Amino acid sequence: MDKIPNLLLIVTLSKHHMRILGRVHLVFGFIFILLAASCVKPTNHFQIAQQNWNEKDYLGAIIELNTCISKEDKRDSIYLLRARCYQKIQKPNLALDDYKRVMEINPNWAEARLEMARIQILQKDTSLAGKSFRMLHSNSNKRIASDAWIETGRMHYFSDQFPSAINALNQAVKIDSSNYMAWYYRGLLFSRFFTPEGETGIANYPFLDFNAAIRDYSRCIDLQADFADSWFQRAEVRFNMFNDTAGLRDINEAIRLEPKYSYYYAARAHQHVLKGRMQAALNDYNQSISLNQNDPDAFLGRAETYHKLGMHKEAKRDSMAASSIVVK
Repeated sequence: MDKIPNLLLIVTLSKHHMRILGRVHLVFGFIFILLAASCVKPTNHFQIAQQNWNEKDYLGAIIELNTCISKEDKRDSIYLLRARCYQKIQKPNLALDDYKRVMEINPNWAEARLEMARIQILQKDTSLAGKSFRMLHSNSNKRIASDAWIETGRMHYFSDQFPSAINALNQAVKIDSSNYMAWYYRGLLFSRFFTPEGETGIANYPFLDFNAAIRDYSRCIDLQADFADSWFQRAEVRFNMFNDTAGLRDINEAIRLEPKYSYYYAARAHQHVLKGRMQAALNDYNQSISLNQNDPDAFLGRAETYHKLGMHKEAKRDSMAASSIVVK
């Protein structure tokens, strides 16, 4: 009989202990949750934006950067990355605003000043752009300084200030001989291939030098072999020098590197026509038009090819298509 009270006591004590243990577990559980929450790292929106940039998800990067800015994180690097994203999605005005913010925060950020000036050129604000380029000509970063001289040379070129243009591009090459774009643009100047229609004719152009152009394009290719347009421009020069075999080899390489660029196919098609390779020309014009159905020159080129083949109905169709594009 004595065992029964002892048993009741044990049960009573057990219930009491269980309640205490329950409270202890609750307290420790709450503490654990607090500790776990404190260990969770906040989302790094800037890091995600950088990853999106690397993956060419520019809109995704802009969303993350907007979140940074909304949380009062207004570092110059955030505005710089967002400006680059805006450039990629063809929003130059928004990009320019962000580059200006970068310059307000950090007036010494040369890269931002260079990109800001490039946009100003596109907006025909050459006075402000020229001022920025001059500030960068002696920058300690050789690539930045070389790029600034390139842009200065382009500005002079399009203003028909040819001696100043060649001097600027010479400076670009001299300051950073590893800058492949400096060789490329000087090659363009020597070959006169980035000339807008209506400028001074080639007969009055003092710097036409196909051999110098070949040299500069070749140096560009040595430095950056996957830059397709250097192969294409060298091909164009070689065609003008009647070196058709080398020219065709170069344009084939340009197409291999940039298989979705319609103009390369149209240019190669034109060379096929000149050599009487009509089927090859048609193939290239077809490919060019399949990639870009808004290029009147490709339709006209194919119309010419059809005409030479006696396919007058098809030639008429293409010439009308070209006309409809022009008058849109």
